[in-house]
Amino acid sequence: MPSDRKDRKERLTESKSGAWASSSQDYLLLANDLFEQSFAHAKRFDGNVSPYPIAGIPLLVSTLRALLIEANSGMFGVDRDFGAMVRLANDQNETGLVSEKYIGIGSDTANDLSLLYEVRNEIVHPAHTPAGTKHNTPLNMLPLRDRGLLQSSGKSDSDYTWISQLHSHRLFRWSFVTVERVAEAVLTRHYAMNGYEASHLKCYGKYREHDL
Repeated sequence: MPSDRKDRKERLTESKSGAWASSSQDYLLLANDLFEQSFAHAKRFDGNVSPYPIAGIPLLVSTLRALLIEANSGMFGVDRDFGAMVRLANDQNETGLVSEKYIGIGSDTANDLSLLYEVRNEIVHPAHTPAGTKHNTPLNMLPLRDRGLLQSSGKSDSDYTWISQLHSHRLFRWSFVTVERVAEAVLTRHYAMNGYEASHLKCYGKYREHDL
């Protein structure tokens, strides 16, 4: 019996029998629901603090992975790419493929996407012991602090614990903006019928309805 990881890899690179369908929208729907709850929670307090990004940000990363699988399998009609499917099965994450194929290596979007994946790693592989800085933000997460995306006391010599800093609606919003930019590049490239990609992309901007 193959290992779980080996089985998931083979599903992307081999033609197996059975049925499948788009799942990216299932992840996105739940992420949008969490964003709505996040906005309501933040509004009741200081306008930013919210526990929902801890659940929603990993869902957004899964949304993007599912979209890439659907697009490169040929589901949207253009650019069926077996090489990309192999990379999706074997690469450590999707950032390299996305940067090279869709948004440009070194672009602002590529840099934000890499940072988003590191945020996701901080959540799903927590190392929530002391970070060794006065403000408790890990050194590799300083770009988030510098951009004001974390839940912070505003003090440079002390702050909330690291995981508490991730309880930030601003961080959640930035995550949606980043995924939306990538989704636009993917959908524009892979849709066979003009206009359909715009309709699909609207789902990735739906978070704005809950963030007035």
